[in-house]
Amino acid sequence: MENIIRRVRIAERVVARRAKKVNYQKKGADRRQETFSVKNVLQEARVHLMEARKARRDAWELGPLAPRRDISFVREGGVYYGTLSTEHAGLTIKTLTEEQKRARVAWCGTPGFVCLELGDRVVVLDGPYRNTISVIRKINKDNMTVTLDQNTAVNQTMPAFVSRDQAGPVEPWEAPIPISSVRLVHPLRDPATGSVRDVIIRELRPFNRDFDRPTREWTFDRVIPGENVVIPWPAKDKPKKETHPNDTLWADVDERTFVPTLLSPPMPETVLDELRCRYSRFRTRHTREYVAKREAMAAAKDARKRSVDEMLLPVQEFNRKRREERRALGQPELTDEMLAKIGEVMEKNARLRKEGKTPESIQEAVAHMSIQDRSPGRHVRP
Repeated sequence: MENIIRRVRIAERVVARRAKKVNYQKKGADRRQETFSVKNVLQEARVHLMEARKARRDAWELGPLAPRRDISFVREGGVYYGTLSTEHAGLTIKTLTEEQKRARVAWCGTPGFVCLELGDRVVVLDGPYRNTISVIRKINKDNMTVTLDQNTAVNQTMPAFVSRDQAGPVEPWEAPIPISSVRLVHPLRDPATGSVRDVIIRELRPFNRDFDRPTREWTFDRVIPGENVVIPWPAKDKPKKETHPNDTLWADVDERTFVPTLLSPPMPETVLDELRCRYSRFRTRHTREYVAKREAMAAAKDARKRSVDEMLLPVQEFNRKRREERRALGQPELTDEMLAKIGEVMEKNARLRKEGKTPESIQEAVAHMSIQDRSPGRHVRP
């Protein structure tokens, strides 16, 4: 089983490494594409600014003789005068960093907790639709933009493979508006006069956050900082569901028709083989029969290895026999004669130290001792 587990781990690492490489390449390609789009949009905005300055100067200096710019004039990049490209009109660039996202929603929370909801009334602060009050119809949190119910169309130059022959290359496009360019409009009561009127709320903050585990969603309220005024969320219309003859009723759905027990599996074992491949290399749960089979195979392999060890050379058999004989002798013991000889050497060394001479080592004394006669129970280790 160790080999199977190791094989599964290797397969998982290989797949993870391959997926990481593919993901890295995909992210690199997306990053290059987004960088190219951002570069084109910035270049287009720069051209628009230069043309606007030129038109203003011509209108001031030439007056009635200023050139007409309401004709089909193609600018640099194949975009008609007075129109935007597809990327610029739709704000389809998704390479916004976290800092840029926080900057766009700085007045109404954070990128994860935006204090705007579908149905809110907002006022536009910038652009050609300035001072327009409308209702939010769509919120895009990838690039932090909103789409309003009111027509906020801009003219854009459609590519040749997209444009329709009847409408021409220039078509209106419903342009999204950045969240930083809108502010919430909500009716509040004036504490001085007591009248209720629409007020432009320039700052909102989320509070009282709560995570709902069944729905896996965050819920929070929005408040005006410094005023302690809670702005309620817009009312949502519950979708009306029609019941058809082929639909399953809620009563039948809520009825509990199966109660699993610990004595029987919740489904037949053959169904499990249909849900997951029994021959997959990523499988980690196996049947008892398969585990017993693998363990028997591993035991047979170990037995074959041990059988090879039993076939020894004559030299190996002789060395093994000698080791067994030395092991049978037990631990070595010193005889009384050896202890007496060691005592004599110690006494002699003490006398030599007093006389200032070099004492004789005990090892040299033991080397001169006769230890050839060994009894089965009394011997010394050479």
